[in-house]
Amino acid sequence: MTEFLQTLSNVFSTFGATVFVPIILFIIGMCMGAPAKKAFQSALLCAVGLTGFNFVVNSYSAIIAPVVNQMVTNAGVNLPGLDTGWQSVSVIAYSTKVGVLFIGVAIVLQIVLFLAKWTDVFMASDLWNNYSFMVWGSLIYALTENMMLAMACMIMQLLYILLFSEACAKRWSTYYEYDNCCMTAPHHLESLPFAVIMNWLLGKIGFNKIKLNAETLQKKLGLLGEPMFIGLIVGAIIGVIGNYNMLFGEGALAAWGTVSSAAVSTAAIMAVFPKVAGIFANAFTTMSDAYKAKAVEAGKGREWYLSVNDACGYGEPNTLVTGIILIPIMLLLSFVLPGNIILPMADLCALPYMVEIFICVSNGNIAKSVVSGAIWFSLGLIIASQLAPTFTQVAVEAGFQLPQAGVYITSFGILCHPLIAGLFYCFLSKNPIIIGAVVIVYFVMYFLFRKNKARFVEYLERSAAEYSAY
Repeated sequence: MTEFLQTLSNVFSTFGATVFVPIILFIIGMCMGAPAKKAFQSALLCAVGLTGFNFVVNSYSAIIAPVVNQMVTNAGVNLPGLDTGWQSVSVIAYSTKVGVLFIGVAIVLQIVLFLAKWTDVFMASDLWNNYSFMVWGSLIYALTENMMLAMACMIMQLLYILLFSEACAKRWSTYYEYDNCCMTAPHHLESLPFAVIMNWLLGKIGFNKIKLNAETLQKKLGLLGEPMFIGLIVGAIIGVIGNYNMLFGEGALAAWGTVSSAAVSTAAIMAVFPKVAGIFANAFTTMSDAYKAKAVEAGKGREWYLSVNDACGYGEPNTLVTGIILIPIMLLLSFVLPGNIILPMADLCALPYMVEIFICVSNGNIAKSVVSGAIWFSLGLIIASQLAPTFTQVAVEAGFQLPQAGVYITSFGILCHPLIAGLFYCFLSKNPIIIGAVVIVYFVMYFLFRKNKARFVEYLERSAAEYSAY
């Protein structure tokens, strides 16, 4: 069994989401009665879309990351916790003993919970993102050498995330326009309670009156308000800050070349990513049709949601604008936050992924999302700073090579998340009362949600409607 799970882990690590997710989508399509040709076309579109996402993000990261690093050098800060990105973290997670074992547990549990109607979210269609649970389980095991405790922590985190995903499923599906699809990435969904509270609070103090979103910016400012132009300006600002000491005098030409490259590249990602997202969205047309036919045939009226990769929401204009705006904000905050040792670098380009919950809950309100994201991720930076030495230990044991002695590695996009980190600390305490409280809170929340699901979903839709673009 262990050998089989190790092989499965190697497959995940080798092929990644661009191959594994389309295969799962093809299997789901066939199980739902879609013709083999259409199911294959959907899977291929999914593969092309995911590959396109990777091409665009990786190309952009290669251009903007050196500029961000130069910003850090100019600032003269000493932050030894290096953000190596979610990609390296996922490889590490799939390389640990805990990660290998949890793959099999996750597959079985997510399918059983769906079939038993414990949840209306089919999370198994995005198995790749289970690496986010594996990271926390690996940390528990590294600190306690208790496999059962690590497994219990990951399962509890999974149950919470499934609950949050179902609670937000309609809002995410409606806002991002993917019929009966939802997002289950643990490192994003964990912010849902905070996003709901902040959406209400900021609305009470007047943020609903701030008509700051991509649509209104474009309408009021014309070309100046288009996401592409906003990307050009923000990219230029990042480039200027990163090269301010070289813009005049010797080497000025190269410095201005870097500024222009950062500006145009940021404008390009704002323009290109939505088109790639459109290709990815077409992959789910067949799934939606098959879902509707199956629902009518069954006659049971069950509404369920198919989990899709978080890349689906990255290119939505308000999401992209918010994420880009947060890049310089989070970098600046990392310099001044007391207790922070994390230097956000590789995952700064992942900020549009990280704000999807804030965006969909606020119905595209950029002002609310920027404030909420800055607060939440700042708390996460402080928490991740405490975990950096342990995660570095886990990474080294999994074969990761440190760039130099005296530094730690981490992931801004995966580990800087307060709620899921809070669950980790509860299990790390080994205190049966605290762990029992976490379990009890989950079941109380679960049964309250099941009893009041329609009212809660209606509340999210109603509160989102309070923010109008016009």
